Formats: sequence, structure tokens, C-alpha cells
Amino acid sequence: MIDRTAILTAALAEASRLQVTVSVAITDPGGHLLALWRMDGAPFHTATLAQDKAATAAGFGFATAAWKERISDQPHLLTGLNGRAGMIPIGGGLPLYHDGRLVAAIGVSGAKEQQDCQIAQAGAEAFAVSGLRPAAQP
Repeated sequence: MIDRTAILTAALAEASRLQVTVSVAITDPGGHLLALWRMDGAPFHTATLAQDKAATAAGFGFATAAWKERISDQPHLLTGLNGRAGMIPIGGGLPLYHDGRLVAAIGVSGAKEQQDCQIAQAGAEAFAVSGLRPAAQP
């Protein structure tokens, strides 16, 4: 069982520590929404973007920040990917693994990209101590 409350609480605490307002989404491995929190003052679009980042991380099984490196020499791919509904090749989404199996993903939107990544990482770390020990990503 995924402790969505612990993941959300840790991510939101990190956002508060950074003094930013964000939305945090948790999805299942299929990208379906399990939990969503939009902080007071976060733009309403951040809720959808956070969910899309989580779904992108779940769908591909790796951090959304990795897209920069993966397609840096292929700008036409970025153009094509940006046109896909629900596909967000921007940092802030992380897959969550347990025993080598993708079990959920977290997405964060609303701050600078590096801050979104940092906030998502705080949520992922809460996942790691919630009784499930994530294995290394494949």
C-alpha cells in the first residue's frame, strides 16, 4: 500500500521550506491519479501539469528531468513530444519503484524546474521510509 499522505506531506513540507507554492500529484503505474494537492496560491494549471509529470514518469519509468539529456541532440523529438497530450518532458516527475516494480509516480509543478525536482525527491524519500524500500530504477 502506498502511503500517499506521507509522500504528499513530505513534498509539501519541502515546498514550504523553499517558500514556493506548487501542486503535487501521485499516480498509479498507469498514470491514473491517486492523490493531488494544490497549495493555496499555486496557479490552477499546476495541478494538471503535476499530474502529467507523474504520468510521464510512470509511463516511461524514469525521471522526467532525464528527457533533456536523452533528446538534447534531437530537438525535433522535443517538438513532437511537447505536442502529445499528457506528456511533460520537464523535470519534476519521478517513478516510485518497490522490489524492481513500478508502483506509483510523483509529479510536482509550480516552482523552478530544479525546485520541482527537489520537492518530488522529498516525496520519493518519504515513499522510501514508509515501509516500502524502492529498488534502483531499471
